[in-house]
Amino acid sequence: MTRSGPKLPFFLDNNVPDSIGDYLQGRGHSVYRQRAYIPTDSPDPVVATTAMEAGRILVTQDKDFNNQRFMKERFSRLSRISLVGPAHTLLPAMKEHIDLLEFQWTRGRAQGVERMIAFVKAGDIRFKA
Repeated sequence: MTRSGPKLPFFLDNNVPDSIGDYLQGRGHSVYRQRAYIPTDSPDPVVATTAMEAGRILVTQDKDFNNQRFMKERFSRLSRISLVGPAHTLLPAMKEHIDLLEFQWTRGRAQGVERMIAFVKAGDIRFKA
């Protein structure tokens, strides 16, 4: 179901279920899947750089993106959503929190904030400055 709200640009890591990409596209968002742009076994810095250079929000389930190297200046514009929890909870978690993610992204952009970092799991969402 396409809606008239904000349209967010997503880049899905290869570990994100297709059901999440399908859901986001159904809401009218633009979704790039990693496998269509770079090899699925690309190192995390390549995945991050590809998403960042395309101006997209990286959606991943990979805990390595919480590593300090992604807090360095080189990745200062990398927006990402880290999905947390068992695979069967990821789509329900995204559905539960999508309105807040859309709001936060839109509000941040209006205030000149270059990136958004969010941790999403069923029953909980956290944003990091």
